[in-house]
Amino acid sequence: MARSTRTAARLFGLLACGIVLAACATQPAAQPHVPGFAAGLFHGFIAIVALLGSLYFHIRIYAFPNSGFWYDAGFVLGFSLNIVLLLLLVLPRIGGFFTRGH
Repeated sequence: MARSTRTAARLFGLLACGIVLAACATQPAAQPHVPGFAAGLFHGFIAIVALLGSLYFHIRIYAFPNSGFWYDAGFVLGFSLNIVLLLLLVLPRIGGFFTRGH
């Protein structure tokens, strides 16, 4: 029983250290003309192509610094739209739910 208590105490100590170090993190100051929602939407939509391009060229798939929440929301929406469109294009070719029963 004492061994599990020591292990739990060590785990709690590591967690506490991680939280304290995370509290020290800072964000850069807001800058004018940073990418916003529309840029995030575009970057999310082309993220897969940009990821492949980053294997050969110096390309980043995520703009930093950006406007924060709205850029992130646009990026997630654009990436989700990209995945949905890819699935809609690929599923009929592999016998997905569009071709069942025909």
